[in-house]
Amino acid sequence: MMPEPEAAVAILLTPRPVESILLIRRSEREDDPWSGHWSLPGGRRDPQDPDLLHTALRELEEECGIRLGRECMEAALAHTIAGRRVGRVLLVAPFVFSVEGQLPAVLDPREAVEALWVPLSVLADPARHALHSVPGMPREMRFPAIDLNGVPLWGFTYKLLGDWLAARSTQT
Repeated sequence: MMPEPEAAVAILLTPRPVESILLIRRSEREDDPWSGHWSLPGGRRDPQDPDLLHTALRELEEECGIRLGRECMEAALAHTIAGRRVGRVLLVAPFVFSVEGQLPAVLDPREAVEALWVPLSVLADPARHALHSVPGMPREMRFPAIDLNGVPLWGFTYKLLGDWLAARSTQT
């Protein structure tokens, strides 16, 4: 039996003005293995969280100032593993939420320094994908990534979004 996820992330999807999702660039912190990276809003489950959907919604509000109701959830995706440079891996529950438009993010500066609504066409464009050096790793090491405002989207978020987009394209 697979263990219960310890964290959850929110994929905010809007059809307007173009089909886009919200990404945040995490603040740089010593205690954060994903410091400075592009990510989806989300984080670890608190003991008070009744479930992982609550975790995703709570983290979205804490990090981005966006409050959504449970009824905005469109899909719960398969749990996925986030690797770390040190320590155990983290099992994450991703949730997709439908929103009417590109909601403004009011970022908590301890959590995030930038928010960006990224068109799905950008994420799906093969010409945007390349091998990049990434923050916190030796320059000669390169990883599949997409450049967003001069910072690579790579790693866990890159893989999760790539898998999600591939699954969506086979459903339509």
